[in-house]
Amino acid sequence: MRRFFLMLALAGCFLFSGCDVREMSSLKELSLPYAGEYLCRELRMGERDVLPLFESVVLTLERDGRFSLVYRRRGGGEGGLSGSYTLDGESGSVEFAIEGGNGKTVRSFPYEKGCICIEVPLLDRLFFAKFAPRS
Repeated sequence: MRRFFLMLALAGCFLFSGCDVREMSSLKELSLPYAGEYLCRELRMGERDVLPLFESVVLTLERDGRFSLVYRRRGGGEGGLSGSYTLDGESGSVEFAIEGGNGKTVRSFPYEKGCICIEVPLLDRLFFAKFAPRS
């Protein structure tokens, strides 16, 4: 009987605490399972595979909503870009925003099965990159 009243009192605390459980963050939002490093597994310019030209291409999604893309060419030379991102797991898309001399550029790409696929028309060809989580 004592246990019953203890459980009832505990339930009352939750009900009347003024805290709306529906507005609380979910564990998934807190853990941000998609944050981390993604390695480029496929890189094409049109029909040509250009991944062998690079020593590494790494996309990093930070917990604070920032991203960086860093590449290192074989034989020397490196570069990259950075900006902000938002990832919507329900719609299966990630949106990248980059600010530069021409203003702000925002593009959305699919996020499926933990991978990010980027397709952009570039120099009359389709640039395609597939990033998978570092394992």
